[in-house]
Amino acid sequence: MTIRCEIETERLKVKALTAEELKQHVQSPDDFANKSGLKPSSSLIDYQTREAILNDLLPNVDDPAKDYLFYTMWIIIHKQKKTIIGGLCFHGEPDENGEIEIGYGIDNNYRNQGFMYEALIGLIDWLKNTSKVESITAETEYSNSASIKLLEKVGFEKVKKINNLLFLKLQISKRTLTN
Repeated sequence: MTIRCEIETERLKVKALTAEELKQHVQSPDDFANKSGLKPSSSLIDYQTREAILNDLLPNVDDPAKDYLFYTMWIIIHKQKKTIIGGLCFHGEPDENGEIEIGYGIDNNYRNQGFMYEALIGLIDWLKNTSKVESITAETEYSNSASIKLLEKVGFEKVKKINNLLFLKLQISKRTLTN
């Protein structure tokens, strides 16, 4: 059974696609958006993203032994415009140390307006309430100053550089429930 998961922020909905929705999305992003009552993303399904969905996400998202939320695409929806403006995904479930890797992208028309920051903060807040995740890693090209600045603004710290890639990490603290 697939549990639907959606995070809402001030301006956005960040929605985890079910296996069926992910299949529809990769097959025809425009049809998927239209059937969902949304305007499609202008850049979400480029060749690289499509290949990652087909080769990395889809083979795992249907596996009942795996938590699909860590193998699907999370679409970012602009609530007011009812438009898909970007997406996020994890690179699998947390490892034995509770670490996950995240990837993300946003349409050119929505960059530098705080949307990805807002989406990441919402997702991190959701992750704080899971029992599995202790830290999040991200990698970006060393020359991608906008991505580095965004990750640092969210709280990530640089941990290493290999060739032209920079690796960043965010330790997340768990919320304790009080009565």
